Amino acid sequence: MTLAIILKLLLVLSVVLMVFGLALRAKAADALYFVTHWQLGLRAFVSIFVVVPLIAITMAKVLDLHPVVKAAMVAVSLSPLPPILPGKMMRAGGRACYVTGLLVGSTLLSVIVTPLGIMLAGDVFGVDIGISAKKVVTTLGITILLPLLAGFGAAAFLGSAVDKASQVISKIGTVLLVAVALVLLVRLGPAMIDVIGQGTLVALLAMSIAGLAAGYLLAGSNRGDKATLALASATRHPGIALAILLQNFPDAQLAPAAIVLALLVSLLISIPFMRMMKNQAPATGA
Repeated sequence: MTLAIILKLLLVLSVVLMVFGLALRAKAADALYFVTHWQLGLRAFVSIFVVVPLIAITMAKVLDLHPVVKAAMVAVSLSPLPPILPGKMMRAGGRACYVTGLLVGSTLLSVIVTPLGIMLAGDVFGVDIGISAKKVVTTLGITILLPLLAGFGAAAFLGSAVDKASQVISKIGTVLLVAVALVLLVRLGPAMIDVIGQGTLVALLAMSIAGLAAGYLLAGSNRGDKATLALASATRHPGIALAILLQNFPDAQLAPAAIVLALLVSLLISIPFMRMMKNQAPATGA
């Protein structure tokens, strides 16, 4: 078994564990928050799955990027939120109901929106990114939908141990994802330099800044919601994007290099935003 195959398996396992851990701790009322508060849900949908993908597609059309890099950008823009994000959202003043509802809602919607968005990128906007919609559906079904449903089901049987189990499983998934990302960072150093030189850095900066701005403006009047949606729009799940790209471009190094670079850019852009939100008055809880 090659290192590439091992990394791919560990990557998928990390995503499955984090999604399963998220589903275990999600309260029913919080998970359905954007169903009962559909206006907020619609705003969040526009910010995450409309504004940022449109910026990514525009950058892909305007800039002369490698086709695989274009695919990586679109895949990142259509990926759901990372399960490790809620901690940052809560520290920025996010309400538990809003954070959980956003995380669960975006995860479920991504199963439909991601393959549809990839098809629209090619059919409507003329950005041929060479990703099979069928493979995307399969990947998202295995890595998101099944563990999410399994987590909802398992939570009923764990009783008082559900919180502890969720923490342990989520931490294992996070450690695996970080370990894979670090190995990829070392292996893909030269490829990341090539990606930066192609103008990808400009496109990723535009995506992150647009995500922060759209989330802040569309979230409504609650300061914590503004911080939560801004971070959600600017930061996407690298594991999902990597799983999609590695399934379609197993031998391409530029794709994972672009995705790791996207993660680094979003984290760096989010740091000053987080500091700004912490210095402002905290939002009232839900």
